[in-house]
Amino acid sequence: MPLAKYRWRITKDHISEGEAVGVEGPSNLDPDLSLKDGQRFRMDDDDGEVYYYGVIAGDYDGFEPLDDFGTGNAGCTSIWYWEVADGAEKGEWAVL
Repeated sequence: MPLAKYRWRITKDHISEGEAVGVEGPSNLDPDLSLKDGQRFRMDDDDGEVYYYGVIAGDYDGFEPLDDFGTGNAGCTSIWYWEVADGAEKGEWAVL
């Protein structure tokens, strides 16, 4: 199986006492792909409760952490990305 062109990591886990912190994906991730300048995301359930925070980098569409981990592991139904407009001092969460 070829290596994936993206990589994500869970950085905060709000539902299982931090057990998911450090979980990475996908299963065929490229270990040389750096997350240093990655995009922050969060995954929520259908009640809007935040379950996980993480970071993703590489060539991705945006739903990968949700599809690879969030939905099957915890029933997450939405993924949000932290967006900062050019020149803005603060950002905001935007749902895909």
